[in-house]
Amino acid sequence: MSYRILNNRLGLLFILLALFVLNYAETRIEKDLKSTGQYELGYDIAQTFMELEGNLDFSQFDNLGEAVVIAHSLSFYILFPALLLAVIAGLLFRREITPFRVMTLGLAISYGIALIFFIFFPVPERWTFPAAHAVLLSDTWSTGWVDYYRAFRAPDNSFPSLPAAFILVMIFVCYRYRLKFKHTATCAGLAVILSSFTLGIHWTPDLMIGGFLGVFSASMAVLWDYRIVDKIKKVQPELATQGSAVLAIKPAEKKTTFISYRRETGSIMARIVQSELKKRGHLSFLDVDDLGPKQFGERLLREIESVPNFVVVLSPGTMDRCEFHDDWLRREIAHAISTQRNIVPLMVDEFEYPPKDKIPDELEELLHHNGVTYSHEYFAATFDKLSDFLQKK
Repeated sequence: MSYRILNNRLGLLFILLALFVLNYAETRIEKDLKSTGQYELGYDIAQTFMELEGNLDFSQFDNLGEAVVIAHSLSFYILFPALLLAVIAGLLFRREITPFRVMTLGLAISYGIALIFFIFFPVPERWTFPAAHAVLLSDTWSTGWVDYYRAFRAPDNSFPSLPAAFILVMIFVCYRYRLKFKHTATCAGLAVILSSFTLGIHWTPDLMIGGFLGVFSASMAVLWDYRIVDKIKKVQPELATQGSAVLAIKPAEKKTTFISYRRETGSIMARIVQSELKKRGHLSFLDVDDLGPKQFGERLLREIESVPNFVVVLSPGTMDRCEFHDDWLRREIAHAISTQRNIVPLMVDEFEYPPKDKIPDELEELLHHNGVTYSHEYFAATFDKLSDFLQKK
């Protein structure tokens, strides 16, 4: 497969569309691909699955209640495709192409491996296997759901569980590339897997194997992505991480500066610093803009590590509480020092450092960094100088 296809979003979308079309076509013609012996083998495997489960009495799920049946039906038939589409859409518009590429390749590898089993080892779903004495619970609400589902999945394509494989690929990508909604997506994905069991569709062993297949496929996709990036670096290094400009997706500009300040005394100046640096080509991280009200804490420290520059706004009284270990301004400055950020103090309103014996040892290095003194009279010159002190990348 051409690396050019794998390095633009349109090419990856084409692969996903091809998987959808191939799955639909395979479902339509699969009866012509299987022999009587293969069906018998599939039934033998289903019998083994049932014995591994201890001949589970599935009739206990018949009395779950209409509300539970509806919830599980919606989870499997609606939430599953909606969740995959939402994650794919979120990855599509990320600045880096790698997460979207790994997701696409992971799904493709999972389907390719599962297809071999679907054709040569056609294991029936639990509710279609007479010895299981199970019913498809969604039918007690409406038979329309399974009719729709059958357009894309034959009743003997149970092993391995493709929903479990796809969900695990999704979870793998969400956590590896730190998607903001990773916890929500994971909980929703696990609900989908549970519903496929409760409704009487999948066996426990094929869910477990499907999950393993998803992790394996995502891992292989990561290794494949490494090879793609290495190959592209030799030809077009600038496209190795962002991919080709397709679908008019403009890569998000990268922040270069973290602005640290004491809210009581420096919030207005911090906003001014952010605005003036933006005019000079430096995008800045400002907590009130870039974090929700409940996301402060360790996330701030990770943001400091993610940018090369650390600007700290110092005005009279700013460092008064830095003697306390749990003071967040102290923690931010100390973390910037320990991670060797390019630290630039901005002194405002004739700020002066406290006596040396009042400054914690972990902040002492701050005294040795060249700073910029704010001047209202020479406003533009102040921020020109501050900009000159910052690293571009």
